[in-house]
Amino acid sequence: MKTILLTLFSIAVVSTLMFVPASQPRAGVAIGSDANATNAGKPEPLEFQTVGHPTFVSPHANPIAISGDHVFVVNTPADTVDVIDARTRKLAHRIPVGVDPVSIAVRPDGLEVWVANHVSDSVSVVDNDSGSPTYLHVVATIQEFDSKRATTFDEPVGIAFASNDKAYVALSSENQIAVVDVASRQGTRRLTIPAQDPRAITVRNGKLFVIPFESNNKTQLSGGRKDDIDGELVTFDAWEHSIIHNNVLSLGHVVDIIKHPEVPDRDLFVFDTETDQLVETVDSLGTLLYGLTVASDGTVYVAQTDARNDVNGRSGTKKHDLSQLENRAFLNQITRVEFGDKGESRQPEFIDLEPLPPKHPEPEQALATPFAIQISDDDSTLVVSAAASDKVFTVDAKSGEVLGRVDVDAVPRGIALQQNNGRLSSAWILNAVANTVSLVDLTNREVPQIISTITLSDPTHPAVKRGRMAFETAAASSTGTFSCASCHPDGHTDQLLWVLKTPIVTGGDQIMPRSTMPVRGLRDTAPFHWDGIPGDPYGGNNSANVHGNDSPNSDADPANSVRHLIDGGLASTMAFADESFRNDEDKVGRLSAAQRDDMATFLLSVPYPPAQRRPYTSEVTQRARDGFRLFHIDGDNDPSKPKANVCGNCHRMPHLVSTNTPGTGMDAPTWRGAYDRFLILPQGRLNIHQFPFYRRVAERGQPEEDIWRFSWGGRERFNPVWDMVLEMSTGYSGAFARQVTLTKDSIADESTLELLDAVEQASREGAVVLQGDGVRSGADSSSAVSFQFGEDGRYHEQSSDSSFTRDQLLANIKAGKLSITLTARHGEYCDVEHPQPAIWTVGPIEKQRGKQKFPVLYPGESEMLVSGRNVDQQARIFIDGHRVDGEVALKPNERIVIDLKQRPENGMHLLQLQNPSGQFSNDFILTVAEAKPQEKKDDDRDAKQPKPKTLADALNQSGWDRLIGTWVDEGSNGLGLKLSFQWKIKDRVIESESIDPGRTSVSLISVNSANGDTFQVGADSTGSSHLGTWTFQQDDAAVLNLGYTDGDGTQGQITLRYRLTDDDTLDFTLALPQPIHVRLIRASE
Repeated sequence: MKTILLTLFSIAVVSTLMFVPASQPRAGVAIGSDANATNAGKPEPLEFQTVGHPTFVSPHANPIAISGDHVFVVNTPADTVDVIDARTRKLAHRIPVGVDPVSIAVRPDGLEVWVANHVSDSVSVVDNDSGSPTYLHVVATIQEFDSKRATTFDEPVGIAFASNDKAYVALSSENQIAVVDVASRQGTRRLTIPAQDPRAITVRNGKLFVIPFESNNKTQLSGGRKDDIDGELVTFDAWEHSIIHNNVLSLGHVVDIIKHPEVPDRDLFVFDTETDQLVETVDSLGTLLYGLTVASDGTVYVAQTDARNDVNGRSGTKKHDLSQLENRAFLNQITRVEFGDKGESRQPEFIDLEPLPPKHPEPEQALATPFAIQISDDDSTLVVSAAASDKVFTVDAKSGEVLGRVDVDAVPRGIALQQNNGRLSSAWILNAVANTVSLVDLTNREVPQIISTITLSDPTHPAVKRGRMAFETAAASSTGTFSCASCHPDGHTDQLLWVLKTPIVTGGDQIMPRSTMPVRGLRDTAPFHWDGIPGDPYGGNNSANVHGNDSPNSDADPANSVRHLIDGGLASTMAFADESFRNDEDKVGRLSAAQRDDMATFLLSVPYPPAQRRPYTSEVTQRARDGFRLFHIDGDNDPSKPKANVCGNCHRMPHLVSTNTPGTGMDAPTWRGAYDRFLILPQGRLNIHQFPFYRRVAERGQPEEDIWRFSWGGRERFNPVWDMVLEMSTGYSGAFARQVTLTKDSIADESTLELLDAVEQASREGAVVLQGDGVRSGADSSSAVSFQFGEDGRYHEQSSDSSFTRDQLLANIKAGKLSITLTARHGEYCDVEHPQPAIWTVGPIEKQRGKQKFPVLYPGESEMLVSGRNVDQQARIFIDGHRVDGEVALKPNERIVIDLKQRPENGMHLLQLQNPSGQFSNDFILTVAEAKPQEKKDDDRDAKQPKPKTLADALNQSGWDRLIGTWVDEGSNGLGLKLSFQWKIKDRVIESESIDPGRTSVSLISVNSANGDTFQVGADSTGSSHLGTWTFQQDDAAVLNLGYTDGDGTQGQITLRYRLTDDDTLDFTLALPQPIHVRLIRASE
């Protein structure tokens, strides 16, 4: 009998079921139901919350400006505009603005300063009239929302004034320029930019000049029609290898990166500021366009880096590898564009700032990543920053000769020139990562010198700040000409394909071009299979071993895994092919061990920005909820497939990252935030201009939605997934960073009060810290005032014990005694030491486990089991965007029990956990059912469900699809019993082996295709044998009835029952008069 028992264990471990016993003990915190109550008596003094500042790594464009004796500079990490007295060179004022200010423009008459808040999706208008009671305070907030309460003013960067009455704002994520009426603060129209990510803009001589950041460089894969293969522009049949085999590795084709003359590369857009009509478009000025300035005669200068990804792109036809790149991934250049008498552009000229390959600049002479650029009033001199070389340099605007250079602090991104009588005097430089301002003497343009440096307040975590410096420095490359940030600007991606030092894919014969990966949101998305299998803490598939299972090469500590990724990049992409340099820990490549460690910390801190279209109420729209269901549950109804393809089966929660993917071994790094458009397509393989459907999209500037729709064939039914992408949580409340300016005029607008309602509610729920800054005006004077909104529903003044109800606050504003701008800021815990919580269906985070089984609450049930990490014991529960009462209990093995105090209404809901004063988790699907499903009789079930033809069919249909793996008894961790399961014949026969002291048993499991029964047959080393059949029931259980014959000839019948309490725990019952219960746990592989 013991033999039979052990043998039966090896048959039945087949499921991904979740079960939470109602009696499971819990520990946690109950959320009080009186959290929204207002204290009707004398208000207690508020314990003011500390505001946190997430590190979003936002871009910059013209982040520093001079007005009179004041220098205005964005302090992006601290969410302020800092004002420096140009005479004393001291900090004079700090003006709170929105989250992540990145650009500044002074109105032509000098009376206002406008500030673009990249994460708040707003522009703060600062009063710069020294005679005004609101001088150096925010007096208005420019923003736009749609009927769904979502921003349509997403991620503003550059600002430019056409006049005192009209302004332009570059909306980088919208690919539009907003035209704003200055007097009303309202947008009047949008100018669509058919290119990606407009940032830097300027106005001169009645013209608006716009450059997109990610402009492309005409490169694509060398695919096309079979009949057009010529070995140059077309080297493989793209219909066969990019359409038919879009989601798996397609072998047998020759793939190059080529420059195709028909690929759009629009780099400069010129508009007439009177009519707002486009008057000229200029192509091919560079690849990543950072800065822009215009001379008095209309000549345009663009600071840019031009990618050389085509130089070694012939990995198919010529077997290129990384060596042909010569450690010069980009050319650092300034592009000059002159215009004719009729406004037509002439052929661009390129000013090379370094020797061209194969020659390289001498050490310390590289000028990597030209970023900020300004021209002197006399048009003679360009002043430019080299952001990756930490230098400011001067260039003769006519000859292009580099005249002089000076070292400044880390990552200079802004320049404001001071001039006397048209001649250069000095320049104020914002060093964005150091967060300092340098004053540079330019009276001798050939010998610029530092006069002084002002340090700005910086809340950035010290290790994160050092790590970003390492990420941004060109000293990381052998030639000193490019940095990690060159390909991953602002943690993003250059959207290009590269041939790097990656392994040959399984079955292939060339290095496959790879898309640049983003570094945003890396935490909890390991393993990282970008270059084979670097930094993999779990082991598993990778592109060089698609069908195998490589062992881990780093431990599960996140920093250790990212450090492996960094070491791999510095030893390959960033180094000469024959690099001999070793750092202080004897590793190939530049940067010390300390710099690499800090960079790992930095990379783990970089989040995705807040969701682009999440409503400020945090209540996801019905269309987005439909997208969640389609993506994770129902799937795509592709008519060419026998059944719906459920994206979430591979792109699993929490972060929708497909890792260890069978058949490809590749990571699809993101479905989050709609930022990385080409990464939704495997290796960017649909970026082929010869496809008519792609050409049409490319001509429109490659709108993100259109690119994403390629992944589901443009079927309308699946389009709500796009809304899911735009609205799903990246870790923040929908109210976070939202602003509302309350003045006598603005509070008469119903939309102002509606937004005020939302941010107040979010603050009461602990989702944000609602901070107010403004001016109290009296008869003869005015004074600055700051408030914080408390859970008691009152506005508490931070400099006194005074507080106001909302009605009292609005009454003071209506009377003209007070004006205030409220910003929904983050709580204190948002740095690298307090990562985003993550929740997912029960089981390991990194494994492909098939269908996600989301919890269902039936009548009388309030408790659910999920997997999760980075969750605090005091975590708060949010359902459909709002806080609810309940308890959270943390369990071993990344298990979390969530118990709701009140059962939500029937239907699908989105659940989140939020750490106190910290980030939110991903949205997680929870279903509340009206009734338990009725158990169906076998004959009813058989009538509606086709009989399985293979064992894989039987397991998938029943939900018992977790046979493969190793299980051990809980008591001895495998010393008493160890079971292993492997496909003997793929999809048809499983071979199981059971090992206990002194005994080995082997069984085979398969399906009788005639009747669909699952049967099992086996024998062991003592001569015993058995034969039986399985019944998979609908209540998440399985029963095995079998007959056995012991080695001595004894025969009998026995019943065994199985239930998986979760993915990794199997409860087994041997049905005897005194039942025997055994628990097995899944062993780590």
